[in-house]
Amino acid sequence: MPVIPHNRLTFGDAECEAVAQAVRSGQWAQGLRVQELEAALAQTAGVEHAVCVASGFSALRLSLGALGIQPSDTVVIPAYCCVALANATLAWGATPVPVDIEPTGWNGGAQAFRAAIAERRPRAIIAVNTFGMPCEVDQLSSAGVPVIEDCAHAFGLQVGEKWLGSRSEVGVLSFYATKLIGGGEGGAVLTGSRAIADYVRSARDYGDQPASAYRMNDKMNDLEAALVLTQLKRLPELIWAREAIAQRYLKEFSGHGVSVIYRLPANGQPRIWYRFAVEMLTRPAVSVVAELRHAGIQADVPVYDWRPAGGPRAPIADRAYRNLVSLPLYPSLTRDEQDRVVSAFLSLCAELGKAART
Repeated sequence: MPVIPHNRLTFGDAECEAVAQAVRSGQWAQGLRVQELEAALAQTAGVEHAVCVASGFSALRLSLGALGIQPSDTVVIPAYCCVALANATLAWGATPVPVDIEPTGWNGGAQAFRAAIAERRPRAIIAVNTFGMPCEVDQLSSAGVPVIEDCAHAFGLQVGEKWLGSRSEVGVLSFYATKLIGGGEGGAVLTGSRAIADYVRSARDYGDQPASAYRMNDKMNDLEAALVLTQLKRLPELIWAREAIAQRYLKEFSGHGVSVIYRLPANGQPRIWYRFAVEMLTRPAVSVVAELRHAGIQADVPVYDWRPAGGPRAPIADRAYRNLVSLPLYPSLTRDEQDRVVSAFLSLCAELGKAART
């Protein structure tokens, strides 16, 4: 039986034709399709400006530059997050300050963030909608420090009166191949500030400008933009497909070892199901991933622990790195494949339950 991958692209004739048209147009570098995508992203997010860049990492790094980050500054980030947040901070010579997360949605905890703000007086905060669960941006914004909302896992959802990506000074997107909206590579900066947008537009291109170690080639090309535009138009459909699979998992896994062998992801508020991350309670995540691989299911440890030894205590983040397992969840996951994921996971948990009782 073929192995079920942890991630798989979702695309069809529309994506292929969009890229083919871009190729035939003869405009391959940053051009009209990038401009069209920027307008569409701004409209979707409900912001004045969207600036497309080469990657989600570019979006983070250039956003920090737009906020005036200096080598003497600190940037508060979740202790459980992609290493791109730390790298983007380090790229400016600044210091990333990881703070602990909350134990249900796995986002940076507002109380821990505010304590770090009072102690470290950071120049900026990066908050992440981890696995598609909206973070508490409003509570963070009230602390008086600029907030960058990382929407790589969640976009196209309204929270209260605002859309994800519009709830703070800056929102950032990633269009990496397996993200919610895939473009191979690429990213975007969303903002209501013309000054921030102008900075990013200038800084993404080193051509015909003064020499600078911070000015790199951070442009998106029209081939990527054509692909992202097509995926953006399909975003409601893609979100719905993810939602349907997640709800099936929640139903199938409820009552089979919950609170004993594993804990299911939070489902009590509007969210996007970018990842289905289960917390294992009796076996480390790496062991569970290995066991599922023997059954033909490629689960994964969703976030690599990049933190240096001896850093600030973050017991909930430690738990997340140690125990979270991400099961396959993407729009092209078929019903039969879902059956296999459910069967393999429940079989493994039944064995774990027997072992715990003996």
